[in-house]
Amino acid sequence: MTQKILILLTALSAAFFTGCNSTGSSGSTAMIQVNKMGDGNMTCEQIMAETNQMNQILGIAEGEMRNAQVLGMTQSVAITAAAHSGALAGAGSSLPYFGSAINMAGSLNQMNQQKAEERAEAAFNRRSVLTGMYAAKGCGR
Repeated sequence: MTQKILILLTALSAAFFTGCNSTGSSGSTAMIQVNKMGDGNMTCEQIMAETNQMNQILGIAEGEMRNAQVLGMTQSVAITAAAHSGALAGAGSSLPYFGSAINMAGSLNQMNQQKAEERAEAAFNRRSVLTGMYAAKGCGR
């Protein structure tokens, strides 16, 4: 019985605590605008600097998306292990909110992944505009 409880607690901690890990570490919570006022007045150096910034945001967002996928898989494995071990059935009413905690952790993980995907898409689109501006101005020649 103690082995089942240990497995259940391990599953609970893996599913809940990994799901509660907010991945929003990029620091760019403001929406990235694809086109901005004043874009036409940017110098080649300014375009290059902002392009580098978009590359950084893309790298961070892609890492956050990978982390969210790994966390989702960790949660699934933990829940499956607990279910197959019989630990979930053995816990009975001692953990009445286990299902809610798992669902909340999964929802938070999905939300973090969606935010990272949105940031990556916006940064990619902005970088594309900047690349076009760089070429149109004849920068790098």
